[in-house]
Amino acid sequence: MKTYAARQRLTMMALALVLHVPSLSAAASAESLSDMDWTLQPGESVQDLSRLIYPKSQRMQQYFIAETIRLNRERQPDLHPATAFAQQQQIIIPSIKQLSGKSRAGIKR
Repeated sequence: MKTYAARQRLTMMALALVLHVPSLSAAASAESLSDMDWTLQPGESVQDLSRLIYPKSQRMQQYFIAETIRLNRERQPDLHPATAFAQQQQIIIPSIKQLSGKSRAGIKR
């Protein structure tokens, strides 16, 4: 359990850093900033990751899961939110900025 708590803290610190670090390259496209590679650890699922990133918002968890599934359609067509992998698995996840824009758009409707 200590390992899980430590990983959760590291994940949150890394995500906070990603949000506050300015773009390192002026040539970086908006698309490349909208998603990033992520390594799921053995026994971890997309659903678990969504709970780590958005612990208080089921709605944002749902946005995160849906967008992650969409981004990984070509690489992993059978990706399911509750699938816990037996070994490390590389996936693409949406950026928090990208999802917050979707959330705001959903609220305006």
